[in-house]
Amino acid sequence: MRQLIAMVLLLAASTAAAQVYLGAEVGPDAFLRGEEARIDTSGEDAFAWALTAEISSATLCEVFGSTAPEREALRYLRQGIYRQELAALLLLSEKTAVPFKKLAEDLAAEKSLRALAKKYKADAMTLFADGGRLKAAAEQRMPLFLIAVSTFSSLAPEVAGTTAAPAALTQDDE
Repeated sequence: MRQLIAMVLLLAASTAAAQVYLGAEVGPDAFLRGEEARIDTSGEDAFAWALTAEISSATLCEVFGSTAPEREALRYLRQGIYRQELAALLLLSEKTAVPFKKLAEDLAAEKSLRALAKKYKADAMTLFADGGRLKAAAEQRMPLFLIAVSTFSSLAPEVAGTTAAPAALTQDDE
């Protein structure tokens, strides 16, 4: 009897050692319907909020011609303008008093920030460097807005469409 138990334990130990976990296994919820796939845009939302927090409201209203500059910045980010380009275009618009919309259209036509800066008689390298500093400052503030945007966008659609600052920004009360 002891030999039989020893033999069973040896066989069990050898098969257990042969099993390899590959990280892909089917769980009990594998066949349940999950959430619909969607693109995570919270990073772009947070960057738009953080960037507009770095620039004065008067400048933003003048540059964008809108009282909702975070929406305008987000719209241009989603159209394919890179973060540093967006910051550089904001600075160029502020310096030249050309509306941002016109600069964005010209950027698409000129195909480069250097050509656009040359058209408006600005130094492209200085503009790009200043835009990089502005982008870096906004990215340092992004974690504050990531929390706020994720809780803000989970609210009802009619509330999430407002332009008021998210209430989650003052979470240090908790």
